[in-house]
Amino acid sequence: MPHEQFQRSHIPDYRRLCALTKKVPELDPDEVMMVVLLRTIADELVAQLQASLDQFGISEGRMRVLAQLLDHDGPATHSELASASGVTKGTITGLIDGLERDGLVRRSACPSDRRVSYIELTNKGERMLKTILPGHLRRLSEFVGVVSKTEQTMLLKLLKKFRAGLLSVIGEGTNEEKS
Repeated sequence: MPHEQFQRSHIPDYRRLCALTKKVPELDPDEVMMVVLLRTIADELVAQLQASLDQFGISEGRMRVLAQLLDHDGPATHSELASASGVTKGTITGLIDGLERDGLVRRSACPSDRRVSYIELTNKGERMLKTILPGHLRRLSEFVGVVSKTEQTMLLKLLKKFRAGLLSVIGEGTNEEKS
């Protein structure tokens, strides 16, 4: 498969990394391999998840907004959706415009503040989620199912720890979940 070969070609040979430490003593082969593998896995997951959503003609961003609305108790504001989705208010506006155009969400004005709109799922949006989510979540399970539940728990703890450390190193604090 060409895609698999492309991915493998970006993973350095561990023995060569070890040998390279003679020229670059600061190089830690395990650290380099960990970062390269995490990046490769992340790229592949993004591609596979998008391919799963492509079957339904929806982007990951639009899916994230629909899922946020499903999880939200009642209508949500643009700001709430932007914050929960990790995107800017401008990006969320564009996503909502498209979802509204497709009849998947509806906007309503806030009676007390005309600058605020409420966004909620339409029946069509809920039906679409009920169609997409079972297969999409099955696909997620397939990806993580290659490791046992015990290993998943351990990996989740390690990834949370790694992320908290990364955020600390880049100066975004350490207020991450510890569990």
